Amino acid sequence: MSQSSSRGPWAWTVVAHMLGAGAIGALEAARLGSASLALVLVPVFALTGMIAAAAIGGAERVARGRVWWIAALVLAVPSLIITVPVARTLFAGAYAQTLPLAGILPFVIPLVVGLGVAGAVALGRRIVRTGDLTSRAIVILACAGAIGALVWIERHVLRAGYPDAHAGATFAVIVLAGMALRVARRTTVSAYVAAVVAAIVLGTATAAIVDGLRRPQDRRLLATSGDQGRDLVRVWRSLLDLDRDGSSRILGGGDCDDRDPARHPGAADGPGDGIDQDCDGHDAVLTSSVKAAPTQVETSWRETAEVRAVLDRTREMSIVLITIDALRADILAPTTADRTDFPNLTRLLDESVWFTRAFAPGSGTDMALGTFLTGRHDPFQKIDTTLPEALRALGLRTSTALPVEVNRYVGETLLKRGIDRARAVHTDWGNQDIGDHVSAPATTLEGLRALDEAQGARSFVWVHYFDVHEHHQIDVPKSLLEAVQPTGSKKRHTYRALLLAIDREIGRLRAELATRGLADKTMIVFASDHGESLGDDPRLGDTHGKVTYSPLVRIPIAFHIPGVAGGQRTDAVSLVDLAPTLLSLLGAAPQAMSPLEGIDLVPSLLDAPASLRPMSRALVIHEELQWSVVEWPYQLIVRPADDLVELYDLERDPQQSSDLSATHADVVSRLQARYAEVPQVRVDRTTEGRKWRERQAQPPPTRAPPSGSAATSTP
Repeated sequence: MSQSSSRGPWAWTVVAHMLGAGAIGALEAARLGSASLALVLVPVFALTGMIAAAAIGGAERVARGRVWWIAALVLAVPSLIITVPVARTLFAGAYAQTLPLAGILPFVIPLVVGLGVAGAVALGRRIVRTGDLTSRAIVILACAGAIGALVWIERHVLRAGYPDAHAGATFAVIVLAGMALRVARRTTVSAYVAAVVAAIVLGTATAAIVDGLRRPQDRRLLATSGDQGRDLVRVWRSLLDLDRDGSSRILGGGDCDDRDPARHPGAADGPGDGIDQDCDGHDAVLTSSVKAAPTQVETSWRETAEVRAVLDRTREMSIVLITIDALRADILAPTTADRTDFPNLTRLLDESVWFTRAFAPGSGTDMALGTFLTGRHDPFQKIDTTLPEALRALGLRTSTALPVEVNRYVGETLLKRGIDRARAVHTDWGNQDIGDHVSAPATTLEGLRALDEAQGARSFVWVHYFDVHEHHQIDVPKSLLEAVQPTGSKKRHTYRALLLAIDREIGRLRAELATRGLADKTMIVFASDHGESLGDDPRLGDTHGKVTYSPLVRIPIAFHIPGVAGGQRTDAVSLVDLAPTLLSLLGAAPQAMSPLEGIDLVPSLLDAPASLRPMSRALVIHEELQWSVVEWPYQLIVRPADDLVELYDLERDPQQSSDLSATHADVVSRLQARYAEVPQVRVDRTTEGRKWRERQAQPPPTRAPPSGSAATSTP
């Protein structure tokens, strides 16, 4: 082979894209300050650059000698590899589905982007054709500007959402880096040199893929603080996840059997079966927190005159359920100094039986409210009787005042089952589905209308306040901002100002109950569906959902029962417990919603002996990227796709800054076993996932009154 035939632009194309991609990986590792991550990211990025170069080089070979516009279109074809799958996910969210043309944009966007790429390619080739330094500098600066724009969009627009769009942006950055390098040095490289560089990349990348990211600290750093590196590792793991169980053997994914979807990090490890389902190296040890059937002691306690008198009164009462979307427990915690900014909320809590160790079953509204309505750990299964249906069977008139957004996220089918009067509260006046005003007064108004329409009959009225959920959208009135102490960040200040608006409405609601003569006849149940990120911890994301750290899942739960003294309880409780508790207070038979998986909290409400209460209990939390088990004071957090396990002591370390998993292996093992005690939940918020949930929420074909639903006995 002659020297001229052994050299060519295609070889430099491959080398340039490998070098450009490797540089992106090196910059990521340098930003994270980790040499061990550099040993993984640089070769994996370089390998990705080589694959991109193969696609680009193939397109250039096909385009060679063709008319300029046809050549530009051919060179734009590889962009469809990125844009087609990304565009399909851009409109999968519940809000995105409401946008105009959401049905056709996934098909239009790849074509529009492809044409844009073709135009950019045609213009770039025309500019660099002269070969002078000025022309090349223009193209290089354009590539650099495009890279900067993509990174800015990732961090400020996409944020923690749209993972596939993040991955698409990462691939675009890799391609642009290679293009900039090719233009910066227009040269030819020996095919032998290209082959040697490619062989080095293949070898080091193979080693990195097989053995890289074995250290948990590297995986944690990349998962919580990574940018392009995190996205690229996720893509490679997904591509080589042979059994499609969400975990991979490569890049520290930890899957111990990539041909068995039942075995992977994060799987429920059935204790005592001799199989290591969760790939932690051993079988789970049998542990049980399942509450046994009522004992004679509990039955005798319920028959005491004092308890009997309370239950005889509550069975004739109405219920007002007050929920605040995205309210963190620590905002109103007894030790929080600025809780006095919310006099009505603090008064309600102080006059109620307040569970200070309460948790949501997930950090998203769908999991939380679905669990409350069904009394089941997995709310996305076929349910014979929902809580409102059981309450209506007991003779209560049922009403809700819920924001339209809640209907969209949870699903209208489940939310409307058993509801006599469902009123939608609109939080958007200007732009559809964008909160633009304080809606708390409208929520209260709908709740009061429901009480008036009941005309004194026993009723269940549910009002769901949404303003603090919209703290990043609403232009908060200055009067609210000035009325609360400006403690913490601007985001926290805005959040608290909107909570003040809700506080005032809850004061108004309670005052109206008293005016109508209903205060002594109405139980008030107060709760949040999940917590919220206020920019105080990068692990939490921008708002909520996806992960299970304490600020996102620790919530207030309280019961205000006329005639029952208020006080704080340290029992571990969850929203799954509300249904059995309310049915018990109303005197429903156990079969009214059978089977229920929550715990009846009446013994806790009436301060029964500890032996009758769920003092030591494991609570399981499910989310998209993590699952969690809380057994006070410990919270175990597992991120299956990254094979990460974290353990925190919530009593001593409420900010979750000190991971104890390495020093408390026995606790980790015990809590991993507790995860298997409840059903696993499919948390799928894609378009297809929501459609599936709507089908699951449909009532049974034939409806019969729940057995034993008449209020004639107590459980």
